[in-house]
Amino acid sequence: MTRLLHEVLVPTDFSPRSLDVARYAVAVARLFHSKLTLLHVSAPVNLVWGGVWSPDAIDELMRRQKEENYTRLNSLLPDNAHGVGVQRLVVEGDPAQVIAEYAAAQRVDLIMMPTRGCSAFRRFLLGSVTAKVLHDVSCPVWTSSHVNDDHSARFVKPKVIACAIDSNPEGDAILRWASELAADLHARVIVIHAIPELQSNPVYILDADLRRDLVSQAHTRITKVLQDSRAPGAEIRIEGGSVSSVVCSAAEDNKADLLVIGRALDQGMLGRLRTHAYTLIRESPCPVISI
Repeated sequence: MTRLLHEVLVPTDFSPRSLDVARYAVAVARLFHSKLTLLHVSAPVNLVWGGVWSPDAIDELMRRQKEENYTRLNSLLPDNAHGVGVQRLVVEGDPAQVIAEYAAAQRVDLIMMPTRGCSAFRRFLLGSVTAKVLHDVSCPVWTSSHVNDDHSARFVKPKVIACAIDSNPEGDAILRWASELAADLHARVIVIHAIPELQSNPVYILDADLRRDLVSQAHTRITKVLQDSRAPGAEIRIEGGSVSSVVCSAAEDNKADLLVIGRALDQGMLGRLRTHAYTLIRESPCPVISI
């Protein structure tokens, strides 16, 4: 097994959802022999206190708060964390900014965090911190609206990995990353590509000949990338329709345990997947790693 994930970062606010993610992160770190870093970012001390409390009192309050947070971090992991190299950090500041700065400085390989909420409605929202992290960091980010579901538990060693890509060089890189992960985990790979349905004329969707050409070009390109990857025999699924419906439907039909996508902004026709990244993260039937 290659060392694809040298360090896994788990930001936590001690919410039930982030505690569930930490549990899965332990298994991931053990599987890849990764260093696991638990990070809690506390809010800065309100400067208004300076007008009421003495500097010594504020310092004592901050010290106690930090000790309490370290105590909570120490009790965060389950009993099966024994043998995993764990680093615990408590930092003061803006959560998204601290997470992004740490990930860049330490060259973190994977950040694992929940989206937000547990209800049917909140499942379709992204928390502000998660959204900022997804926008600001350059490393892969694991997110899930299903951290309490069986699907999420299977991420530890998924059997089926779906990889949704565009027809561009960035999509090729994402596919190679997914193939590396799948090879390490002996998982099956499903490559998903959505062909746009141009509707300049409301009566027609996409000209049949043009559709066939687009499908053929996409299939040829994907096949070539796969031949140079560690998953040359991956299944290829190319369909017409909206990105979110094609990708989520394919992931659901193939009972994917994990979906790998790109998330950088790209407004061009070949970059539709990336502009739909947040929608895929919210609506995917399984956990998502966005790159």
